[in-house]
Amino acid sequence: MIDKDSYFTDYESYTENEIAEISAKGIALRNGGSIDFAECSETFRIIRSIEGSNCVGERDISDFSFTFYTCPKPTMIKFIEKNAFIEFFSKRNARQRFYELQKIIIEFGYKTYDET
Repeated sequence: MIDKDSYFTDYESYTENEIAEISAKGIALRNGGSIDFAECSETFRIIRSIEGSNCVGERDISDFSFTFYTCPKPTMIKFIEKNAFIEFFSKRNARQRFYELQKIIIEFGYKTYDET
């Protein structure tokens, strides 16, 4: 059972480098863990008391992170900027990689909400 009042008091945190694979089912992590989109969506519905939502998490553009509604506690994926010189000339800087994940989530029929 999910405790709505204490759900966000603790969370797992990873960088994008820990993503092993992304599929319609969810995100596989290199450590063997996973983020199951269907389970995240169900957790969101329970916590927010919103029926029929397909939201799997929240995104924060200010720090390029997604926080997924995994059980028993949320899982954050953060996109880390490399040094300013590399990011400036990179074809795929942190912002672009962040939006690529958002686009993939949408393509699989799910969504995330803005935190800020």
